[in-house]
Amino acid sequence: MSYKNSVKLLTSNFSIVWKQLLYMLSVCLVCFLLAYGVAQPVIETLKNEGIVAEFTQVFETIYTAPKDIFNALSNVSVHFTEVLTANFGKLWLSIFATFLFGPVVYQILKNSSMYNVSSIMYMKMTSFVDIGYTRNMISTLWQSIRYAFAKLIYQIPFAMLKILLLYCYFTLAKSALSILFGLFLVVLFLVLISAIETTLFSAMAGKMLDTNGKTSAFKAFFVGNVVTFKQFARIFSNALIVVLTLILVNAFLGLFTLGVALLITLPASLVFVSIFELCAYFGAKGERYYLSSTVIATPVKGENESINKK
Repeated sequence: MSYKNSVKLLTSNFSIVWKQLLYMLSVCLVCFLLAYGVAQPVIETLKNEGIVAEFTQVFETIYTAPKDIFNALSNVSVHFTEVLTANFGKLWLSIFATFLFGPVVYQILKNSSMYNVSSIMYMKMTSFVDIGYTRNMISTLWQSIRYAFAKLIYQIPFAMLKILLLYCYFTLAKSALSILFGLFLVVLFLVLISAIETTLFSAMAGKMLDTNGKTSAFKAFFVGNVVTFKQFARIFSNALIVVLTLILVNAFLGLFTLGVALLITLPASLVFVSIFELCAYFGAKGERYYLSSTVIATPVKGENESINKK
């Protein structure tokens, strides 16, 4: 019932999503400005090699010739890689700085916010106590940074697998059949990898919060998985539904609102995952938690949860 309870907790605590939205907008703005500033040598090289113009044409292809979009993406991706490889000697510092101030800093700040959300919901689920988003972020800052850095390190293998999958797809997919079949395989494996990743990280924040941040973030990952290992299949099944739900909701609403809905669905996705991880962790421990002021979920190890009303 981790998935079902996560949905209930998200809807009843949706105010956190608005605070998460403001935080993520600030993070995106800061990371973009920093990355853009140090990426100027790379941008100039890409302009001179025609890569920027090719990316512009890819977006035009979406509307003018949708059937050619995959070939266009494949060609520009290969060309992009070739240009960076050929000019790496003079661009390595700019590439490194761009990567540091872009994806790395963004991921650390995002992971920190997820720990903050987990901390807020931990108190709400265990004691039904409300804590302010900003106040809690400040009070748990050192814990969240440790959590974010450790999680970033542990996420590297998953990120490399995803990048490798996409690179192989854009490199090998040439015919119409290979494009369609390859896309099916890529999406399938990306969903499975994301579900496994969510499952393995489901107990990390909870384990740290159990000891008020005294447990090492690196240690919490392994100790937490000891708790959830016996229910790995069950948590993975729920995590699979979570990943599919997030993909469908973000893709569907993002497409039909021209991206406007993503302002809500993306921060809501982060909050939802944080809540789901806590539900999975409490379920694996067999620990009771509040769904509302009058409803308590009582997990039983290896069995379904029961709902008790006060």
